[in-house]
Amino acid sequence: MSRCRSCGAPIQWAITEGGKRMPVDLEPSPIGNIALYSRGEDAPIAIVITETEIEAWKKSGSRKQRLFLSHFTTCPQAKKWRRS
Repeated sequence: MSRCRSCGAPIQWAITEGGKRMPVDLEPSPIGNIALYSRGEDAPIAIVITETEIEAWKKSGSRKQRLFLSHFTTCPQAKKWRRS
């Protein structure tokens, strides 16, 4: 666990499929769209789950995967850190 340097919220670092580091809110969210896959001691892999996949899980009742939000979504100072 880490803390956001702007707002102080607890975050965890994950690695995107493209190999970039991404801050993720520590707690799961009912509106989340990021699935985290553990890699032991290394940062987890973050995979964006599409709205279609989330809807399919809801309809089937089989959604067991906890979903998270990118901290860029919830941090009030995200623009300060976002790279183009």
